Amino acid sequence: MLFSEIYSAYYNTVSAIIACAQKEKLDSDSLYEIVKKSAFPESVMTIGTSLESEKWPLIKKDYTTNIKNPPTMPLSILQKRWLKAICADKKIRLFVNDETLARLESELCNVEPLFSEKDFCLYDRYSDGDPYDEASYQENFKTILNAIHQKKTLSVEYTGRLGQTNRFCLKPFKIEYSQKDDKFRIISKVRSRYSILNIARIVRCSIVDDSNSLAWEESALPYSKRASVTLEIYDDRKALERVMLAFAHFEKTAVQVSDDVYHLTLNYDFRDETELVIRVLSFGPMIKVIEPQSFVELVKERILRQIELM
Repeated sequence: MLFSEIYSAYYNTVSAIIACAQKEKLDSDSLYEIVKKSAFPESVMTIGTSLESEKWPLIKKDYTTNIKNPPTMPLSILQKRWLKAICADKKIRLFVNDETLARLESELCNVEPLFSEKDFCLYDRYSDGDPYDEASYQENFKTILNAIHQKKTLSVEYTGRLGQTNRFCLKPFKIEYSQKDDKFRIISKVRSRYSILNIARIVRCSIVDDSNSLAWEESALPYSKRASVTLEIYDDRKALERVMLAFAHFEKTAVQVSDDVYHLTLNYDFRDETELVIRVLSFGPMIKVIEPQSFVELVKERILRQIELM
């Protein structure tokens, strides 16, 4: 599957299982433990079952393997084509330096990109996305990433909604991307308040040398309301695969209820509910919202508004 090829989660997991079998240390419990640690939560029902039933003929019934050489992970042609396409994305410079990008482009010079920006028609996204080409934006983004990795405080100069400039310190926890807005934002703590800031509105920022500041985790954030929604997925036209890709960054659990029907529970921040409704509706009849009823009503309202516009 394309999703697995891109992230290599299935391949790395199966590779670890084969390596364990080669050492004659594999059994049912250790197999499922490797899957839980190395793959996605919902992968247990795919990888474990496929290996134990020998649908994937890599592990025998006695949990040994006929594979003699240690498994390796060379890049497939599909992965190289995906990398070539990603290198053309403006956002790539936020995560890699010019030297790394130049090396990638040189090594992939004879590879055809898997897709280009022209292949996508995004009719439900705002046109005022972040200025990914600006050097100041790239510099601020990388400073924020460093602060998150080092668990440091940031001093920021921020432009508010009315154009006023404010200066303050914040504790950044993570960066989120809104596909609908085409913007990156910081999930952070400003003083004792939960705060979401658009990175494009940061004029400049720097890491504060606060040696007395204690490291903090997500639990330290005074979060706004958290919510969950349970979806019923009808696996037609690879709907399950597309849903898992679309909601890959959400905390989630999946259960297979019949041959082609799955229940998926997504946990999300209440502030993102409107965007989540739009994304659920994009899958049409392949998805049904089971609970909560409040989310079902939001979906109905959205559909009725669309009918009125038509």
